Amino acid sequence: MVDKKICLVETLDHFELSPLAKHVYKCCLEFLPNCVTQDDIQNMLKNKSVEDLEKIINELLGKRLIDAFVQGNQLIYKAVQKDEAKKISSMDGDEAMVFNYIKDASNEGYIVTIKALDLSLLGIWSRTIKIKTNLHTTVLNRALKSLESKQLIKAVKSVKNPTRKIFMIYDLVPSIELTGGPWFTDQEMDLEFIERLQGALYKYILSHSYPKSQDTLFSPSYSGYLTAEQIHSWLKNSGITQVDLELSDVVNLLNVLVYDRKIEYCQNGTAFKALRRVNHKNIHDFTETACESCLINNLFSKEKNTSNNFCIYFRSWLDNNL
Repeated sequence: MVDKKICLVETLDHFELSPLAKHVYKCCLEFLPNCVTQDDIQNMLKNKSVEDLEKIINELLGKRLIDAFVQGNQLIYKAVQKDEAKKISSMDGDEAMVFNYIKDASNEGYIVTIKALDLSLLGIWSRTIKIKTNLHTTVLNRALKSLESKQLIKAVKSVKNPTRKIFMIYDLVPSIELTGGPWFTDQEMDLEFIERLQGALYKYILSHSYPKSQDTLFSPSYSGYLTAEQIHSWLKNSGITQVDLELSDVVNLLNVLVYDRKIEYCQNGTAFKALRRVNHKNIHDFTETACESCLINNLFSKEKNTSNNFCIYFRSWLDNNL
């Protein structure tokens, strides 16, 4: 019973904060999952001195209640929940060393999306960790396994290097360069998934590219063609896929359809129009020659049964195209 009380007191003492640090930590928690800048913390302190700012940040860093990252040329901070901070505090020396190298890799390799400060990174190869820590393989594997069980780190697979075991901080999102994005499943490009989406997009664009009457076209002033944003919104609400596709992903699919000559840009490149598929069954080889569109050819009557062999224009066209 005494031991439990001692442990409880030690835990409480570990997270005991000064009033200002407690206030800043509470404000940082409210920002989650986003990060805060030094200016944000300065505003929380109501224009306290720079010395006070540094003291409070160091206090929170020392208690491992915030993490520091580098964004461009400035530091940003992210609050750490106390449960997670307890896990970090419970690490032994080897685990702490391994964890810090993985965390440093996050600082060097992450990509920040400003909208939600979504931290995504490339991670660090297990062999690189071994070289940097100089730990024996057995010790390193034990430390990695322990950190994974505490959900402090996670192992991810790389599309470019499928045989390598990559580790990163548990809460961070692997970059597209690492995972291949939504087009890869189990490190292989999902061609069936891509083709299914392309087919659905083409049909949707086709349904908005022409009037209901098959033999008519919209006027040149028509401005109701679909934009990438509209197509993206439709795809998200259609239920065709459960994969969360970004606008950039949909634009990539649309570009492939453009290259395949299934759709084309219109409205000064702001929208898309489907190209109708040509039925080649009833097309005669004669339509490939210049005679089909020749005005002089139409002057001859069918009764004369004029042959192309007697047409000087046809001979000239034939010589130039052989």
